[in-house]
Amino acid sequence: MNFWELATLPLEYEQKAPIGYLWIVRLFVIFFGKGEMALRLFSLISGIASLFIFMPIARYFLKPWAAVMALGILALSTPAVYHSVEAKQYSSELFASILALLFYTRYSRQISLGPLVKWGILGGGLLLFSYSVIFVLAGIAFAICLNTLLNRNWRKLLLYLIPFSIWLLCFALTYIFFIGKYKDSGWLAFFFEKHHGFMPVPPTSVSEFLWFPRVPYLALQYPLGLLLNFSDVWYYNYSKGETLLRMPLLPILLEIAGLIYLFRKDKLSLAVFIFPIILALTASGLKLYPFLERFTLFTTPLLILIIALGAEQVYTFFAFNAKMAAVLFVLILAPPLWNSARTVANPNLFYKREFNREALLFVNDRFKEGDTVYLYWNTVHIYEYYKEAYHLKFDAIEGKDLKNVSNCKEEYLANLRPGFNGFEGNKRLWLVYDKNVRNNIGDFVGYPKWYHDPKFIPGKMLEDTFSTYGKKTEFSINDKKIAITLFDLYTKSNRTEDL
Repeated sequence: MNFWELATLPLEYEQKAPIGYLWIVRLFVIFFGKGEMALRLFSLISGIASLFIFMPIARYFLKPWAAVMALGILALSTPAVYHSVEAKQYSSELFASILALLFYTRYSRQISLGPLVKWGILGGGLLLFSYSVIFVLAGIAFAICLNTLLNRNWRKLLLYLIPFSIWLLCFALTYIFFIGKYKDSGWLAFFFEKHHGFMPVPPTSVSEFLWFPRVPYLALQYPLGLLLNFSDVWYYNYSKGETLLRMPLLPILLEIAGLIYLFRKDKLSLAVFIFPIILALTASGLKLYPFLERFTLFTTPLLILIIALGAEQVYTFFAFNAKMAAVLFVLILAPPLWNSARTVANPNLFYKREFNREALLFVNDRFKEGDTVYLYWNTVHIYEYYKEAYHLKFDAIEGKDLKNVSNCKEEYLANLRPGFNGFEGNKRLWLVYDKNVRNNIGDFVGYPKWYHDPKFIPGKMLEDTFSTYGKKTEFSINDKKIAITLFDLYTKSNRTEDL
């Protein structure tokens, strides 16, 4: 898509991203080609820049040693690192959140027309690169307005309305021209409800009441990455009793200490830190914004500053004991440092690591004349990208997603069979499918129920079916992700009879 199409047409697969992010990535594609490095470059720049920009913010609010701790948390956060190498906009949203805080530290005390107009333009410009930054900007605006109202400083309030009005105008334009054009996706709302992404209002069951204590705990994992991880599964597991073993108590206590300190000594900063989170939670309760995983990445600098302030108060409580500062420093950073070290030692443990490129290049390197490749529907989108970006030499048969027009697995297989006619006349058949992906874009999670029966494995069904055509050889790029199976097909006469 060209720049105009990116600004005016919906993206494929119902994806959504700010126009500034899309245009910069498109520019990098023009300069550097369609490879993954070009697509991930802006995310990487945003992630690295976040570290440099966060440092003066940390120094503004924290003592030097606590500022280094805060920077260490951001640098080692697994989610922040992951999104810094992902071809999506979340790293730039984190960067925008940090920039919004930087502008606050620079301009909030300059009560004159020029700096306030500049603040308004810079803050409004962030909306081109991040939708979630509106929570940070609105939180800052509400915090300052409330503080100014309580102090009855009407002149200041009127002057502050200059940047805040610019932000509101920029958001309105962004909504009219971009956000408002996105149609409401019922399946997406259902997905986030299924995964507890919306705050239950009001809570009506025990599980819904547990949503409220669970969210602060999960925030230590995502977006902060402060929980210790020993397994090859990045997420926590309540059933195995891993909650306390992951060392959540210290960061929780420091977070509480930081909030208490801010409430007693610096209510304006408290409001600046928590109002954006409150606004996001409110939007979540209204089912307008999921408070879940990547959508909470923008809260990272706010939560880090609260925790680091709590560490300062513990340090002060112990009469400025340098050893206590060192202990806090080590205990807070040890889990994310351990997680990072494990990932460096074994990159396969990297959060959400996929093996799509490796799988298709594996087939591409071994593809011979007389071969054909059948892609299950959940790998077609992968192939369509790599075919163009890496000039794959094979033209695959793209399986169709027919589960929603089938009533059972037998009917599903019957509906798929016409797509197998492309095997005719070939010597070998490659089957490629993703073991994990069961829902297509637009699917309601868990439907149709027969397809989501744990005992039904679509890939194995195809393997068993294709085994009747010839001897199979299984390959493994990663046991948990992409499955590749090669079938040496029978003679043409026998194969035609089988088909």
